Amino acid sequence: MKLNNLIKVGFILGIPVIGLVSCTSSGNNPGIEYAPQMYVSDAYEPFSQDKKYDYNPNGMTMRLPVNGTVARGQSIFAYPHSDDADGYANSANYTSWVSPSKSNVEQGEVLYNTYCWHCHGKKGKNDGPIFKDKKMPAPAWQGYQSDYIKELPDGKAYHTITYGKGLMGPHSFLLTPDERWKVIHYVKALAHGDDFDYAPESTSNAHLENREYYSPYGIVNRDNDGKNNHDNGGHDNGKSSHTFPGSGADKAVVIGHTGLTLTDEGAENLGMDIANSVKAYLISKGVNPSSISAKADTDATMEGDVTSTEDRQANRRVEIEIYK
Repeated sequence: MKLNNLIKVGFILGIPVIGLVSCTSSGNNPGIEYAPQMYVSDAYEPFSQDKKYDYNPNGMTMRLPVNGTVARGQSIFAYPHSDDADGYANSANYTSWVSPSKSNVEQGEVLYNTYCWHCHGKKGKNDGPIFKDKKMPAPAWQGYQSDYIKELPDGKAYHTITYGKGLMGPHSFLLTPDERWKVIHYVKALAHGDDFDYAPESTSNAHLENREYYSPYGIVNRDNDGKNNHDNGGHDNGKSSHTFPGSGADKAVVIGHTGLTLTDEGAENLGMDIANSVKAYLISKGVNPSSISAKADTDATMEGDVTSTEDRQANRRVEIEIYK
């Protein structure tokens, strides 16, 4: 009788012990999982590599983008100037797509009072608590009202906020490109005081359209002889792209090429999106709207190897045909 009770007790106690042991993972054995689809998605996830994906190079779940492409909505983060002396010098010609309207300056004030005043002070006199308490030496120039700040090109101020300069660290991880321009407009308003020239309020949201279509695309100009001349819109040398042809007797056609989409209709839609983006950007930089049009290459096939970065880049591009 005692033996039977002992067996029963041992059996009852053994069940949870076996359960605990069976749920313990070791090595490549994950153990028993409850609802494993909660941990490993049945669908392919771009940022996880739980299983081999047969249709991408090296079985990757996420395919790398074509070199030179920019994710939709992220084009404004593509800043063309490098973090060195030459980049700082060239940034002088980098211009804002955010207008210095009163509402944008007011938003810049909010951002300034969040990220900047601790060093530079509420009115930009370099009397914030960081400088005042000698926790960090103040810059040589005497506040934003000095001629140095008044005459500083906006592009150089944007470069400084993006990369940092001297003892000031970069603020690009705190401020979006739009926000950097708003802070710069507020700083200039502090510098010039009553002499600051506000943009009309009707243009306060004009930057939204310019921002959406701001693009670092390389552009191909096709001459009458059929040769392609690559033009970077002046970004590499820091010069404005206002000199782009497309006024007077010039006519330009922006052609968006895609390649390798599921349907010709899909290729046309994507191609038109790309072409219209570049067209709108050029118009925002002064190109006559009546001198430029957009169209798409509707061929959904692709020339070359789909796994080749160079071949994909050659197919997904923008060309601009210039007619004299």
